[in-house]
Amino acid sequence: MTQSTAVDTRSAIIAAAFACFRTRGLAKTTIVDIAREANVSRSTFYEYFRDKETIVGACAEAASQRFYRNMATAIDRHGGSTLEGRLVRAAVFVTQARRVVEPEAYFDPAEVSLMMTKNGATLLKECADFLAPYVSAAKLTGEVRADLDVPSATEWFARMLFSLFTTPSPTIDMHDDDAVADFVRAYVVNGFVGDRGKRR
Repeated sequence: MTQSTAVDTRSAIIAAAFACFRTRGLAKTTIVDIAREANVSRSTFYEYFRDKETIVGACAEAASQRFYRNMATAIDRHGGSTLEGRLVRAAVFVTQARRVVEPEAYFDPAEVSLMMTKNGATLLKECADFLAPYVSAAKLTGEVRADLDVPSATEWFARMLFSLFTTPSPTIDMHDDDAVADFVRAYVVNGFVGDRGKRR
């Protein structure tokens, strides 16, 4: 079997698993269901994935990659050239993911659910790593302070995004993209700009 054939087979099994999870649900889907959907034998399935937990993990990883590709697209299209604009757009994107807005065509409910099966620390690191190039670029342009610690700053904002995703607001209409944007814009970059010497 060539490497490209192996990659194609693995991708087909992952796609089949997504299809099964959508129609049957994560709990009810079996390895037999996935193999049948992928048009492969069970033995072929086991050549690529040890068990159901392994295929769920692979699907979660694929969902994460798609999520961040789509977030990058949204940021590039609508975030403008400033860090503030980009982070505001990231926040709007995440709140849209929370409610799975169909017109945006970014989200698939099964993919979002699978992504959230990952370990919390892993999800947090992935999000911070995604944000790091944007914050690093802002350091180079002087939009944020030169001594800003990028890992800490990106972890802080990643935690804010997680909160927007998981926690309803008593004061903000989370279905109103402009309201979310205004809320985030007021605070998002201020902590990255201020002089450390002015702390109380």
